[in-house]
Amino acid sequence: MTQDDIEIAIGMIRSHLAAYPHGADTLEGVAQWWLDGSFPPPVIAAALERLLAAGEMERMTIGQRQLWRRAQPA
Repeated sequence: MTQDDIEIAIGMIRSHLAAYPHGADTLEGVAQWWLDGSFPPPVIAAALERLLAAGEMERMTIGQRQLWRRAQPA
């Protein structure tokens, strides 16, 4: 896992959310559907955590699953 991979994944996640602003998915769904399997789960997890820390994404727990989506305005 390189910093470049994480930055590329972040850019791809941002692009997906620009096209689908109401999208929400699990880490596995983000990997498969948003990023077409381009990166392994640890890279995607790191990208999502960075976006979470930057206030761009939020993580919601629903039942046993965690969903990621664009951060909602306060």
